[in-house]
Amino acid sequence: MKKSILILEDDSATRFLLTHYLSTEYDLSIYENGLEGLAWLEKGNNADLIITDLEMPKMDGFQFIARARNDDRFRDIPILVTSSLDEAQVRKKIKCDCPYFQKSVELSSLKSIVSRMLNEV
Repeated sequence: MKKSILILEDDSATRFLLTHYLSTEYDLSIYENGLEGLAWLEKGNNADLIITDLEMPKMDGFQFIARARNDDRFRDIPILVTSSLDEAQVRKKIKCDCPYFQKSVELSSLKSIVSRMLNEV
């Protein structure tokens, strides 16, 4: 059975690339903001990994991470943060020790990060 990844990303081109790189090996649930992703989780759906952008409408990644980490149901799901923001700035704002993936880095390296994180579960 494929492992499940929840992807929160508002940029359609990035969503397309993530789908292209990950859909053959993983079951993907993709939403445009944290509010939609949180609603999906609250309906009883489960993910083995969450990949979230930080800058999104309605509920950004910072807010999503805070809500997920404060909810016992979702607290233990690993989160991979993706952003074009500077990692040092991000680390000051997020309240978790989540791995960080700089969007300007080649997306093929994302596949190895995801695989490593899911093998730790």
